[in-house]
Amino acid sequence: MGKGTQYPIAEGSLWPQALTSLVQKRLEVRVGLPQGNQWICPWTSQSHTFLFLRAPPARIPRWGPQPSLLWVPHSLCPQGPAPGARCGSNVAIIGAEDEDFENDIEPNPDDQSSLFQSLELLKRHPAYLMAFLHHVVLQFDSSPVLCYLHVDLIWSLNAKEGRKHFLDFCHMFLDKAGLLRVPVPNQVQFELDRSRPELLSDETQRRFLTEIQNFQEPEISRQLEDFRSKRMMGMTPGERELTELESYRTRDCSIREAKEKQLAELLLGRLDEIQPTFSTDEEKSSAIVTAIVTYMKHLGVKTKLGDKKSKGNFFRKKVRSRTDHPWTWRGVRGYRVMGGGCPWGLILPAFTSSIPTAWSLGGQVGERPPPSFLHPQSEETEPRVVELEPEPPTWRQLLAPDALLRLKKSEIKRQEVINELFLTEHAHVRMLRVLLELFYQPLLGEGFFQEAEITNIFPGLDDLLEAHSLFLENLKKLREESDYIISEIGDVLLARFEGTEGSWFQKISARFCSRQSFALEQLKAKQRKETRFSQFIQEAESQARCRRLQLKDIIPIEMQRLTKYPLLLENIAKYTEETEEQSKVQRAAECCRQILNHVNQEVRYMENLMKLKDYQKRLDLSSLKQSTDPLLSEFKNTDITKRNLVHEGPLTWRVSKDKSVDVHVLLLDDILVLLQRQEERLVLRCHSRPAGPTPEPRQVLSPIIKLSSAMTREVATDHKAFYVIFSWENGAQIYELVAQTVSERKNWCALISDTAGCLKLPGSKRLKPRRAGHSLSAPHSPI
Repeated sequence: MGKGTQYPIAEGSLWPQALTSLVQKRLEVRVGLPQGNQWICPWTSQSHTFLFLRAPPARIPRWGPQPSLLWVPHSLCPQGPAPGARCGSNVAIIGAEDEDFENDIEPNPDDQSSLFQSLELLKRHPAYLMAFLHHVVLQFDSSPVLCYLHVDLIWSLNAKEGRKHFLDFCHMFLDKAGLLRVPVPNQVQFELDRSRPELLSDETQRRFLTEIQNFQEPEISRQLEDFRSKRMMGMTPGERELTELESYRTRDCSIREAKEKQLAELLLGRLDEIQPTFSTDEEKSSAIVTAIVTYMKHLGVKTKLGDKKSKGNFFRKKVRSRTDHPWTWRGVRGYRVMGGGCPWGLILPAFTSSIPTAWSLGGQVGERPPPSFLHPQSEETEPRVVELEPEPPTWRQLLAPDALLRLKKSEIKRQEVINELFLTEHAHVRMLRVLLELFYQPLLGEGFFQEAEITNIFPGLDDLLEAHSLFLENLKKLREESDYIISEIGDVLLARFEGTEGSWFQKISARFCSRQSFALEQLKAKQRKETRFSQFIQEAESQARCRRLQLKDIIPIEMQRLTKYPLLLENIAKYTEETEEQSKVQRAAECCRQILNHVNQEVRYMENLMKLKDYQKRLDLSSLKQSTDPLLSEFKNTDITKRNLVHEGPLTWRVSKDKSVDVHVLLLDDILVLLQRQEERLVLRCHSRPAGPTPEPRQVLSPIIKLSSAMTREVATDHKAFYVIFSWENGAQIYELVAQTVSERKNWCALISDTAGCLKLPGSKRLKPRRAGHSLSAPHSPI
């Protein structure tokens, strides 16, 4: 549609109510121009007049990259039409190139969340990528995602630079002593062990990079899934700033890019501040930040960390960043146009400072802030559901205006971490209450489970909610008593995590978290069997209080919370200057680590116990029961659930030169079990081989090996194979087992030797399935 195009007016047609309301808001909030106001186009120098029609056009044009006209109904103008105004080339209009009305009428709050569906989408948006990297660095091993990104960086270089940086890449990610070493395909590792990286051809380098990148994708997908679930709970870094960024709508790509890069720079600075918490290895922490800085520079993000981190020798070539310079045009009556000053740009009230200052994170411009992501417009963001509990105010919002000016920079950072502890604890208590009120109590009330059954699925939920609520109340009381600048928090932390209260908290946390796998399995099975139960779960999950989380996402929140405590408390201690207070916070952090370690042990034990119960149900002992061999007599009624699972995995059993069998091997605390999968069954099958040079007699090999008289040896002719030598009163037997890789073979040998060694110590006995005095018991399925 060209400039000055007129559309016929449809008599009697109705102006859509949604558009009427929308345009009214645009006029009142963003434009405020009276009827007939003159506006000078900076490109054509022509005068345009805002015209309000008495009827709408027959159709509303869809805006494209060319200038377009939006007719405004006469009813929206308080002063009526301008005298003598007529439609023509100079007739006014409200331009709308940078705002799509369809998006305003039907906002999609998940548009930006979809960026976290894959790294391919995410890596084009530096602010969102930085938030994800911040999360990964704190919660996972960041090496896979950094490796993936730096492969992309190498692809962007020319052949000469690519070869140069491939060597740095190998040194950092592939060498056995690499600070950010990642797992790689076996064939790639084999070739790298044989050849020096600089001797590889360009084609081989490209092939290796592709295979290595693909090999990291499963772990990255798992990390993205974890990020998405935690973002739903507001537990991801930079969430407030990302929300503000998402609320801002513009069609000008340069504006959007500049805004994203600015936020990415801020998040990068925050990440650098907490660098010492990444790892106990300071050199590795520095390498992580250096890798992130390098990739952010590649995306055009300005950073002040480049020189400081250059000692990591990571991709030394400096990538030139691209800087955008949006300019401001000031029109009649002090109005300006953002987005290049085009006639269809967004018209906003003018401010005294420039655009970059107006967008500075946390800054203020003139007398009122611009309608940027610092203050999202209500019509552009997802409406708050009345059922949702309001978020508590931050410490800055509650602080006296002059109080912040008196604080040192380190104290401000300390208060920010304390504030994060309070806000995330509030969010956690809220979700525990959702679990209790929307699921636990209704499931019991509706008769889906008996009380004993539901208690076994959600053990100690009442106690857990009470403990966290009490901790939250103590934090809230401390905030109020200290006028929101908390000088001493150590006593409150120790009261929660140390001593008798700490032991009780550890006990109820372990009880709840250790059952989460069991709970998920039971709920999933019942959903498959009962339609009414499945409908109930779906209805509960659809309530606003769940914040778009499913029950399977809510159950693990306690475990996620326990991993957060040590990091938060270590950061508080880091910025605490007073020695005694710092010591208290550090003691509390150590208590949190001990609690987390204990809970992790219980979770692993319960998961292993559930595996053994499943294996026991599928165990086929018929071959052993039919045998008369004295070696097998004690294993005819084997119950593996009374033992502890140390390790498991697939191996190949070389029975003889001509016979090999694929087996699933269980390393228990006193026996090694060789299982053969046969459909759903796990068969314990005996095999035989010649005992000497003649075919007869044949030696029977038991599928169960007692570790008390076993040892391992390497196979000289095969680096992936090893022997398990088992001796008993009637002789000795040798089992040849083959792993998939050399590293797996080494791991199996070490674990078998260690387990057998524990049994051979004087006075030692087989490990009991459960430590003495432990209160947990194996869950019983209610289904």
